[in-house]
Amino acid sequence: MASFTIPCFALLLILLISASPLLTAASHRFDSGLDRGKKVGGWTEIPNAESNKEIRDLGRYSVNKYNHDLRGVAESPLAFSGVASAGRQVVSGIKYWIRVATVDTLTGDPRFFDAVVVVRPWLRNSVRDLVSFSPSAA
Repeated sequence: MASFTIPCFALLLILLISASPLLTAASHRFDSGLDRGKKVGGWTEIPNAESNKEIRDLGRYSVNKYNHDLRGVAESPLAFSGVASAGRQVVSGIKYWIRVATVDTLTGDPRFFDAVVVVRPWLRNSVRDLVSFSPSAA
């Protein structure tokens, strides 16, 4: 029995040692190649967000939703002016952070807001939800 155990152990050890470089190569590929150092679930900047039709539509949606559902009685309505920048995060759907440029309709003053919109394209009735809409700090 002992003579059978030693060769099996030696064979197992040889297999583990020979597989080690393959595992190391695979982990390096995922660390530096395909994901370019981004975390899963992390925010990704959207290039050319100012001219991206989908992002502009989401920005317009967030301003309309704010005016209709969130704006206080004493506050003047906002008019969508454009998108300054945006980012994307994959969660249970796609979460968009959008810096929205607006104009106060009473004073004409430009104002910036940070909107967070979650899009769930597989849901028929609730395709997008405005999660937050607040004055931009910058």
